Amino acid sequence: MATKFEMGMIKVFFLMGVVLIVACETPSTAPPPFVPVGDVQQLMEMVIDPAADIVWESVGTIVTLDGTEEIFPRSDEEWSTVRNSAMVLAESGNLLMVGDRSKGEGPWMIMSQALVEAGMVALEAAESKDPEAVFAVGEQIYNACETCHVLYWYTEEDAVIR
Repeated sequence: MATKFEMGMIKVFFLMGVVLIVACETPSTAPPPFVPVGDVQQLMEMVIDPAADIVWESVGTIVTLDGTEEIFPRSDEEWSTVRNSAMVLAESGNLLMVGDRSKGEGPWMIMSQALVEAGMVALEAAESKDPEAVFAVGEQIYNACETCHVLYWYTEEDAVIR
């Protein structure tokens, strides 16, 4: 025969099971509680472009007649700035897929996800404090941005025949 404690535990587990079953079977019909504030152009101008610039400008090499200068974050604070900007890029890709900003399925979603992925790679590189990896991911970020710009931003007037 079960003790009072064991009977109590059986009742607790039974109730937890009922709650989980009900929670899993009850579909949510309410829309998500977020409200997009900026449009795509504002996100590009105020969020994505500044974050990309920080990542791109954080590493590099300057060669002059006087010598070579290697540019890379040298302090935890500088690495934190690069890390934060990488996170902004990754999350901005998600923001581009939300609400009226989304241009439907297909190319827009693929390119937005490419920005998420590039931001995540940049984040990992910054967390590892690896200047070479940050430099390398710069191309991935550029390609994610430029591919989207070609399809959704540039006009015929922007096209240059070389």
